Amino acid sequence: MVGQEHKESPLDRGYFRYTGWVLLGLVWAGGCRLLQPASPVERTLLTSRQLTRQAMAALAQQQWDEAVGLAGQAVETCSADVDARQVYAEALWAKGLRQEAIAQMAQLIQLAPEDAWVQARMAQMELELGRLVQARQYANQALERNPQLTEAWIVRARVARHLGDFRAALADYQRALAYAPNQREVLLEVAELYRATKQPDRALAALHRLADTYAPGEEPAQLLYLQGLTYIELGRYPEAAEQLALAIQRGGASADWLYQLAQAQAAAGQWSQADQTLRQALALDPTHRGSRELLNRLESLRAAQNPLPR
Repeated sequence: MVGQEHKESPLDRGYFRYTGWVLLGLVWAGGCRLLQPASPVERTLLTSRQLTRQAMAALAQQQWDEAVGLAGQAVETCSADVDARQVYAEALWAKGLRQEAIAQMAQLIQLAPEDAWVQARMAQMELELGRLVQARQYANQALERNPQLTEAWIVRARVARHLGDFRAALADYQRALAYAPNQREVLLEVAELYRATKQPDRALAALHRLADTYAPGEEPAQLLYLQGLTYIELGRYPEAAEQLALAIQRGGASADWLYQLAQAQAAAGQWSQADQTLRQALALDPTHRGSRELLNRLESLRAAQNPLPR
C-alpha cells in the first residue's frame, strides 16, 4: 500500500458484496426458504442471519475467534445460507485457517455456481496461497460470468505479473482500471510495473493519476517518494529533488530517502544542498554506504575545482 495506512480488516477490503443484510426473502432453492406465515424454517433462517450479522461485527473489530464461532453456528443453523457461509469463509481466512477457508469457499461455489464475485474471491485466496494456476482458473470463470468484474481482472493481472508476463499483466490492469479508474492499489501496481519495464514516462502518468485520487496536500509520503524516483529516471533532477524533499518533509527522514534526495540534488547541480543532505543521512546511519561514497565523490569534485595553492 501507499503510505502508512491502518491495517485493513476483511470488511475494509470489500470482501462482502452487501452493505446490509436482508433478514426476509428467499435463499437458494433446496435450502432454508422463508414461508408465510412464520414457520420453523423461517425462524431457522432468521437465527442464521442474526448470527451472521454478529460474526460480521466481530470481523470488523478483528475478533477472529468470536467471528469464526458465530459464523460457524450460522452455517450449522442453515447450511444453505450463502451469506453465512461467505462470512464463515472470511472469518476462517482472517484467523489464518486458510485451507479451511478454501474448503468453505468451494462449498459456497457449489451453492452459488453462477456468482462471479464468489469465483473472484476464490481466485484472490488462491493467489495469496501462491497457487497461480488455480487463481487464474477461478478468475477466468468469474470473467465468463461477469466480464466487468474488476477484482477478477486484478487477479489475472497479478498472476501474469508473477509469471513474468508483463505485457499481459498491463493489459489486464488496464481492463480493471476501465471499470474502476480510481482504484489506488491498481494504479500503484501499474506504476511499479512500468518502472520495472523501463517506461518511466508511463509510470509517472500512473503516479499522477494516483495522486489525483487524494485531496491536495494529503498525498502519502510513499507516493511522493515514488514520483521523485521516477523523475530521476526521466532525468528531471530539479523536480525529483523537490518531490523527494516534500516526501521527506511529510513522511520523515531515513538514510535511504535522504540519499536519493542527495543524488537528485547533485545531478541538478545543487552541490551544497546535496552535501548537507548526505551529512544528515550519515548522522542517521553512519554505515550508509551510498551516502558515504557520494559524499566522497562530491568532496573530490570540489577539490578538483578548487585546488589548494602551491
